[in-house]
Amino acid sequence: MPVALVTGARRGIGRGVALRLARSGFDVAVNDVEADADGEAVVAEIRAIGRRALLVPLDIARIDGHDALLDLVEAELGPLDCLVNNAGVSVLVRGDLLEVGEASFDRCLDINLKGTFFLTQAAARHMVRQPAEGHRSIVTISSISAEVVSTSRGEYCI
Repeated sequence: MPVALVTGARRGIGRGVALRLARSGFDVAVNDVEADADGEAVVAEIRAIGRRALLVPLDIARIDGHDALLDLVEAELGPLDCLVNNAGVSVLVRGDLLEVGEASFDRCLDINLKGTFFLTQAAARHMVRQPAEGHRSIVTISSISAEVVSTSRGEYCI
């Protein structure tokens, strides 16, 4: 069975993507920054569909944890066929571009850009090491703010 890893999957769009993948025949690793009741509920819903599921908490900004995360998914569910980069954060405090602080800027870029990029790299490395029985996919979900001005969130929209 194909295996997918969905980041930011305990709520919202990520939850919906994880459930849709399960309904489409994927076993799903549910990733989010923490293991909580929301994440456990998504895992239970996937299992109720008849697919295998695993909750794999990790802040994707922690690049040093990416390989261990992927190794765990592979050990528990099998080789990765699909990565959905959905995890993302907004600004710490909305405000004028002239007032943006370094902490808010770093947080946005560490998760939304750096963490996503390096998880994609690590997943691609894992994928090319495994024999493929079909195509593999890496999908990155972005924001409408890539197309439309979003005021008071300069560090998010950069």
